[in-house]
Amino acid sequence: MLTAAVAAREVLAIGGLGLAVSAARDLRVRHEYAPSGVLTYAVEASGRDSNAALLWLSTWEHYRVALAVQFAAGAAAPVVALAAPTPAAAVAALLLAACAVLTLQRSSYGLDGADQMFALAMISCTAALVAGERYGRLFLYFLAAQLILSYLIAGIAKLVSPVWRDGTCLAGILSTKAYSSPRLAALLRRHRTFALGMAWSVMLFEVTFIAVPFLAPVLDGTVMLAGLVCGVLFHLGISVTMRLHTFVFAFTGAYPALLYAMDNPPM
Repeated sequence: MLTAAVAAREVLAIGGLGLAVSAARDLRVRHEYAPSGVLTYAVEASGRDSNAALLWLSTWEHYRVALAVQFAAGAAAPVVALAAPTPAAAVAALLLAACAVLTLQRSSYGLDGADQMFALAMISCTAALVAGERYGRLFLYFLAAQLILSYLIAGIAKLVSPVWRDGTCLAGILSTKAYSSPRLAALLRRHRTFALGMAWSVMLFEVTFIAVPFLAPVLDGTVMLAGLVCGVLFHLGISVTMRLHTFVFAFTGAYPALLYAMDNPPM
């Protein structure tokens, strides 16, 4: 049976790698954080109240240090999760949680659901490691619920959109500069039935994912594992086609919490 400590360490390992990827991406485009860049804090903080400590941390000369720390801690997370004692793993998770929260507090521009999920995952992971089995499980239940709700809300938002229901959305998204995949966009425009099937497969996956924990007691474990593998493949596909690489780690990083919740139901 999966324990809370093991599940939290798995969240740390996967989520930490994702935060390393995120930090490497931001360090690679450091020119965007320069005074003349679109991500400079003078632009990001406009119209918002900021305290002195956040202002100090968020300027590029200091924020790049935080990103370097995030990259190092994230890259080491799998080893720490596998071999380090619990206090060391908790410290690593806390450090990554602080970096993830700093990213959210620094700016709301250019962020996505992966950034929010990273913060929630690392906070939950830290709390689970510190609290122990009896109370740590509550934080894993929370993370599992957040994962399910994220899929459900995203799926409902797509279902009410006409361009998702008729299948034209994906070609449009893949034609944008941010998520450009011209060949796939052209393929979807040529094959409307294929585009429609792709759009509905995404929506159905997201809105039906909520059934996973409820079906766990009645379905074979292999079937449930296959469902989670489909989730991993779903995010890998998004990573390849839309270059949303951090989503793979942010969302599948919460899968150990879901597995723990299914293995140790709260009631």
